[in-house]
Amino acid sequence: MSKLEQYTDYINAHILPFIDYNELDRSYQTAEKEYAKGILNRLHTAMLEQYGDTRLICGHGDMQEEYAVVPGVVQGKKTGEIAIALLGIDLLSSGEHCQTEFLCKYGVISQGHNDLPKALAGEITARYLPYDYCYTADISGDIHISKNKQPDGIKEILQTFQEHTAELLFEEAWDHETDMER
Repeated sequence: MSKLEQYTDYINAHILPFIDYNELDRSYQTAEKEYAKGILNRLHTAMLEQYGDTRLICGHGDMQEEYAVVPGVVQGKKTGEIAIALLGIDLLSSGEHCQTEFLCKYGVISQGHNDLPKALAGEITARYLPYDYCYTADISGDIHISKNKQPDGIKEILQTFQEHTAELLFEEAWDHETDMER
């Protein structure tokens, strides 16, 4: 099993189904964005655990993976709206960004999938497209982004997300069950 498969299997089983997506969307509207940062931290920690590192390399040669999905942040260029995202990066190229999965109040929404309801696709377009993006990984050889030249909203989240934690819904249920047993 590839590291990409390990990562996606892990987050699909242990993180994504247990995010409070309404809370995440509310968090995007706050100055601190605490819950969003906590979710990004969980996705980043899982990346470290499943890939074995947060450093990936673009280009030919000694490759860990040909393609990676990494956690990151997108910010709509027209609206300034922020969203946590899973970003697909082609490591065989110079870091081509090929896929975006937005984490929003509707769950995990894939950009460009034709099966999205028209209203939902329209809302994603209105809120986020076009967008700037950056990820939590350190991908050397990616010529498409510069972490120093990102919008302030993205920079602030990337600088402080590791200071935050977010409880997932199954943990809240577990804590509630444990409290009831006491």
